[in-house]
Amino acid sequence: MVSIRGDREAMTSLGARIRDARLARNLAQSYIASIVGVSLPTYRKIESGDGTVEFRHVAGALAVLGYAEALAELIPPVAPTMTMKELVSLPERKRASASKRKV
Repeated sequence: MVSIRGDREAMTSLGARIRDARLARNLAQSYIASIVGVSLPTYRKIESGDGTVEFRHVAGALAVLGYAEALAELIPPVAPTMTMKELVSLPERKRASASKRKV
């Protein structure tokens, strides 16, 4: 299970929010589908929370509805684990010696 609510519930909730955002903007499903570049049945799967839809299509629908920034903010950037000083002071890489096969 990926979330506390479960995969299916999370996808259903996301699909419902996408549908609500589309309706609030008074846009047709076919219009959003054409901009995202998917068929109408595929877009309907997005709104129904079908987990088989490719993430890029869901992300495209979110972007069309104005949520590209919010999508990017879901996961904060990861801070580097090493400083530049630590990177510069790494020991020099040792190369492997050529294999010595006996013929």
